[in-house]
Amino acid sequence: MMILYFLAGLLASAAMILALLIILVVSLRTNWNHANRFRISFMVPVLLAAAIAYFCVTEFVPRVFDLVHLAGRHYDLADIDLQHSALGRSSLISDGVSYYFLPGTFDKNARGRFQVMFTPGTRFIIHVTYLEDSAEK
Repeated sequence: MMILYFLAGLLASAAMILALLIILVVSLRTNWNHANRFRISFMVPVLLAAAIAYFCVTEFVPRVFDLVHLAGRHYDLADIDLQHSALGRSSLISDGVSYYFLPGTFDKNARGRFQVMFTPGTRFIIHVTYLEDSAEK
C-alpha cells in the first residue's frame, strides 16, 4: 500500500509538471503573437519556467531516482524513537531529519522505538517494524 502511495505522488508530480509545461507553451504562443493584454504578462513564461525548474528539482527528480531504489528494493534503515520525534499527519522529524509516510502508519499517541525502511532521496517510509517501548517514560 505504501508503494502505491509513493507511486501516486510520483504521478501527481509528473502531472503537475506536464500541466505547467502546457501552460508555458500557451503563454509563449501568446507572447509570440503579441496578444498579451497586460504588459506584465510578458513575464509569465519566465515565472512558469522557474516554477517548472523548482518542482523538477525538489519533487519530480528525487522521486524518479527513488523509483530505481524501489524497483531494486534497496532501502535505507533507521531506528526512530517516537518519544523524541515530532509526529505529524504524514511526516515525522527525528534527529533533524524529515521522513514521510502514508497517513495512518503511526497512531497519534504511538510511542516507542521503530525501525523504518525508507527511500534515500525523498525519505519516504516503505516499511515500519516496531522494536520496543522507549527507555525513557
